[in-house]
Amino acid sequence: MNKWTLVAVWVLSVTGIARAEEGFEQHDGHAHGRAQLDLVMEGSSLLMQLHSPALNLVGFEHPARTRDEREQVMRAVAGLQQTEQMVQIAAVAGCRQQGVEVEQGLLATVAPGQAENDHDHDHDHDHDHDHDHDHEHEHEHEHGEGEGEAVQSAAVMHHADVDVSYEFHCTAPEKLDKIGLGFFARFPGIQALDVRLITPDAQRAFTLDSHHTDIGLR
Repeated sequence: MNKWTLVAVWVLSVTGIARAEEGFEQHDGHAHGRAQLDLVMEGSSLLMQLHSPALNLVGFEHPARTRDEREQVMRAVAGLQQTEQMVQIAAVAGCRQQGVEVEQGLLATVAPGQAENDHDHDHDHDHDHDHDHDHEHEHEHEHGEGEGEAVQSAAVMHHADVDVSYEFHCTAPEKLDKIGLGFFARFPGIQALDVRLITPDAQRAFTLDSHHTDIGLR
């Protein structure tokens, strides 16, 4: 999303001074247990983007392989899309959601009924596996060790992230003094949230945790 790329660059450039002044320690890259939230408020527009390692949200980082893993990813995506629970804004500010987008690489787009079809496929595969098991077992002995090491190496190197973008239009942005966050309660794998914030009144960077979940805007 080009808009969000620009927002991230903007936040990064103007919060450098704030980090130096407040002793904020930026954790760039992929850090388990930590996530990042960029927030920009300009005029009547409120833009927020969450960036988190997938491990914090679903407990793994490889592409979903099993039915349980696929359902776990879908539940996490559905939870992140529940904006009123993830981002709590006082009604007095008149903020209305304009959009929410979840970007993740763990799961391809799921069409209605696909989960059930996957279950039937797994059942049919069991029968095929019983028939071909002996033949495949011979090849496993021929290639097993080398391929196993390659798969393990690829799993170690794979790091998957999830990006969630929220957009609001506020009719009384001057009345918005704080925003409550529900990420910690819904996703306990997020232990620390590095916030980078730009509003007409402030340019700050700070860290929240499960005991401090509100963003002060004034």
